[in-house]
Amino acid sequence: MGTSLRYDFNSYKILDQEESELRANENPFSVIVLTALLAIVNKKVTDEGLKEIKHDLYDEMMKRKMDKDTRQGLYDFLTYYVSFDNEEVLSIFPQYISP
Repeated sequence: MGTSLRYDFNSYKILDQEESELRANENPFSVIVLTALLAIVNKKVTDEGLKEIKHDLYDEMMKRKMDKDTRQGLYDFLTYYVSFDNEEVLSIFPQYISP
């Protein structure tokens, strides 16, 4: 019958983003994009390096004065997006969420 359905979406290229601009942006989503960018750029990073990235991102959340629920939501995203080879390293990070 010639009927069709088409969806067109704008694309957002994470690798085209500037780390400094993401850090300066107050939008909570910029922390997620920053997480994705750092994970892509640091593909071969060690577990200790990933822990440092996550700690740095937590500092970004605190600098933006995000409430605990927002930080927890972003932390949950980090938990599923960035994984450790040694899962014991992951257990170290939650201590940063509380304040």
